[in-house]
Amino acid sequence: MKIPYAGFENFLNLCQRSGTILLVMAILGAVLVAGCTNLIKIPSSTGSPAVSGGPGPVSTTVPATVITSGTLTAASEGTEPWSGSWNSNWGTMQFTQSGNQVTATYTHAGGRIRGTVSGNTLTGTWSQTPSYQPPDDAGDVVLTMAADGNSFTGTWRYGINTGTWDGTWTATKT
Repeated sequence: MKIPYAGFENFLNLCQRSGTILLVMAILGAVLVAGCTNLIKIPSSTGSPAVSGGPGPVSTTVPATVITSGTLTAASEGTEPWSGSWNSNWGTMQFTQSGNQVTATYTHAGGRIRGTVSGNTLTGTWSQTPSYQPPDDAGDVVLTMAADGNSFTGTWRYGINTGTWDGTWTATKT
């Protein structure tokens, strides 16, 4: 089948012979990137836009999106609600969250917590001196964060999977 416009056919032949099709694609790509600057920021190593800054390392920042229970919400970088300092009934606590993994320390008996977050609930183990071992110095813990992210309540027990909860845990974020 012949293309009705002979000038276009000649243009295609010229592009195929000279390799300029790659140049046309590169220009179109640059135009698309330049047109999307409100969504994507692409600086070069000199801090000016990559299109005018010339070759060099390029970084791309794109807003993240998280799907939670069928709802699409934007995620801000570093959203790790358990991270930070807390005042609890077991002393001052320092939490560090990385993804769904959480570690914490607390002042009472050199205490430690390790756990996994699912939704607003942290499920894991606590341990403390002298042995950091169950059944006397370690056990299960389940902590549930309030909707506002500024407090949590929970339960703890001596030993692992013993069935009986021995006490409560409460804290407010500082």
